Amino acid sequence: MAKEVGSGNSLTYTEVHAAILGVVVGVLSGFAYSTGRTEVAVGLASFFVGVSLGVGGSGELPAAQRTVRREPWYALAAFLAGGVAGVVVV
Repeated sequence: MAKEVGSGNSLTYTEVHAAILGVVVGVLSGFAYSTGRTEVAVGLASFFVGVSLGVGGSGELPAAQRTVRREPWYALAAFLAGGVAGVVVV
């Protein structure tokens, strides 16, 4: 059974961490896109979506990749929200 966040809701630490990683990578991608670095934005987005959906990677994965693979929908939804915020802020 997964540990729950202390607020009494059913969110787990893994879900929260996946969402945080998604937001951070999304904001960076959105910022890169809005400043004209489209290749960087597409590269970040492609890598993150690939990791989330389990593409590639064999052997021992870093902790961040394992977290995102365990909760891909939280990570991808937060990535989308972060990407929009990254574009709008600039």
